[in-house]
Amino acid sequence: GRLSSHQHLSMSSPIMSGPQPEVETAISPFLAIWGVFSFLKRPSLWVQLVLPIIVTTISTIVSFVTLMFTALPGQSHALYNAGWPGWLAGFSSFLLVLAEVMVINLIIMLVFFGCVQSKITRAILEEKGILPQLRAEFAQRNGGNMELPEPNCARDIGHALLFLLIRLPLLLITLPVNSVPVLGQVVWVLLNGWLYAWELSAEFMVMSREIHRCGAQFDFVRGRCGAYFGFGAAAMGLELIPVVGPWIFFASNACGAALMAERFFMETHIYQQGMWMPKATAPMAEIGVRADAVGRKNLL
Repeated sequence: GRLSSHQHLSMSSPIMSGPQPEVETAISPFLAIWGVFSFLKRPSLWVQLVLPIIVTTISTIVSFVTLMFTALPGQSHALYNAGWPGWLAGFSSFLLVLAEVMVINLIIMLVFFGCVQSKITRAILEEKGILPQLRAEFAQRNGGNMELPEPNCARDIGHALLFLLIRLPLLLITLPVNSVPVLGQVVWVLLNGWLYAWELSAEFMVMSREIHRCGAQFDFVRGRCGAYFGFGAAAMGLELIPVVGPWIFFASNACGAALMAERFFMETHIYQQGMWMPKATAPMAEIGVRADAVGRKNLL
């Protein structure tokens, strides 16, 4: 039969069969964009956003109004006293308020809704046939046990709190760069985005390579720093967009993280003849799960 475009790429393209670091760096920001389309084409995932939308709507309104009356005048006055023109001081202070609202929503989403992102990422990886393949390989290593760690909100909250303790100081220390229009926002998401990308992919590192320790995970991230900086900056930039950022893009970034995880999976696996197979250099190269059996459809 006729090969799908993804099957053709998987068997012939060097990108699909073995991602290259420079290619991954160039592609990684677009994974966040592709994640938006990936989320929007799956209505079954939309229900995951109902409670986050209600909570963040309330938090956005309350924090924005509060900061506009409390923080903005002081910030604007401080910049004006530092020699900034009045109009620029006022505009930059407003950008700071938006960033502060984003940080507040970020904390709320990470602490209370981190499990939502985990569920969405897993759903995409399940559809792509990656989780079934991992279960088959895990079973051979563990005497037939095919149970990968399942989503658990209590564990995810603890995971989110750990990353929050790491990310929050960096977010706050670098927050003043947002006072510089445009360039400040670019620098801020670059400085903070890689940690966000790490958080989104941490569970996949455990499932796919059994990398549990933070030090070992950092080595994994460092070896793919271009991809992490690119995807993380794009993902955080999308979440900076008022209103829809904490809603649509919070969820779509989880889809983007699944697409990034697929790129990492292709470092050790190849997709051919309708199934994922470990490469010859990977352990258990004989294990393969047919993707059509689990409904794998396309790259998005």
